[in-house]
Amino acid sequence: MLRTLLSDSLAPLLASVPTRSLALGIKKDIFGYPVRPRDQETEEPPDTCNRAIREAPLPPPVRQPHSYDQHTREGVLVYKQFLEDDQRNVRRLFTEGNKSFEGVVKQVEFQEGMQRTGMIGRKHGETRSFLRTGDVVVSTFLEIQDNYVMGCDPVFNQDRNERLSMRLAAFDAESLDDVPLAQQKEFYSVGMTPKQVTHSFIVTAEQALPVNYKLDVSHFFAGQYLDIRGLTINRGFQGVIRRWGYKGQGKFGRTKTHRRPGSISTQGLARVLKGKKMPGIMGNRPHTTRNAQILYANYDKRYIVVEGPVQGINGCFLFLSDSEEKDPIQGPLLHYPTFLGDRTDLGTEIYDNRAVDPSESFEEVYQRRRDAQKF
Repeated sequence: MLRTLLSDSLAPLLASVPTRSLALGIKKDIFGYPVRPRDQETEEPPDTCNRAIREAPLPPPVRQPHSYDQHTREGVLVYKQFLEDDQRNVRRLFTEGNKSFEGVVKQVEFQEGMQRTGMIGRKHGETRSFLRTGDVVVSTFLEIQDNYVMGCDPVFNQDRNERLSMRLAAFDAESLDDVPLAQQKEFYSVGMTPKQVTHSFIVTAEQALPVNYKLDVSHFFAGQYLDIRGLTINRGFQGVIRRWGYKGQGKFGRTKTHRRPGSISTQGLARVLKGKKMPGIMGNRPHTTRNAQILYANYDKRYIVVEGPVQGINGCFLFLSDSEEKDPIQGPLLHYPTFLGDRTDLGTEIYDNRAVDPSESFEEVYQRRRDAQKF
């Protein structure tokens, strides 16, 4: 009976649905559901469960404008030409001798605790030198071009409150492409041509020099002791035999362990102690050669020859300073803050009393040694 009542009450409504839909112009799909026109569609997300929808490809990313975009190729060429012209002008001023700075710098008498600046040099190989005793020693050839002062900064240390960090630059850059633009601006801000290397030396306050002051080989003298700092040769990853000089294990009674380090700990310790000698990177570490004596110097060609080998490959940059251990002995003999006299009075070369002039023959050297042995 209930089914009959419902069918009788809904019959007029169901009969009017097609008429209303047709009157309103509503279209239906095959399942009888109304279909909206395209202009009346809402921005509802599509049904991705029933059908796969292929998204449209994204547009290419828009490149943000950069500050370097303003430098066109023609502008870069003009800027490089400007730097080259400016470099020639600065070199011309430097070749005149920097006489304006020599009137500012004054000679200072030696006092205990004084520390003057060092210099930047470049290694050019090793050779042998003959001493007046007839002995042959290994010597290193170091080139020292003119060093220029870039500025001084205070050292914030309780023990060194009266000391300064003086920055030097040396060796003109071969190409401006090798010098970053920021460093080029730093050099030209002090009126200096771009250099290959810069380094800071700790000096006392009375040993500070003005900006653009030129230091040459006369800062050192033959017979002086130097401390030479630099990086050792980079030999890459090496084993314990080459890195630490291990002897190695026996040849017989073992399998593929001839060059291995062996045990690195114990069962009770169960860990590796710090500082254990193991394979790793060998070389390329800071090293200081102490008390290297200058055998002779050439002020015209700007080089010195020191006794003994020096770390680093040929062509590497080294940082030379007065020896700290020999300071009480050679301190009163040095020029503070640097040599301010006439360079022409020094001569072309100054030899140490131990070294031999290359113009002398070997027979004269050995004859002098035989004569010395008689006494």
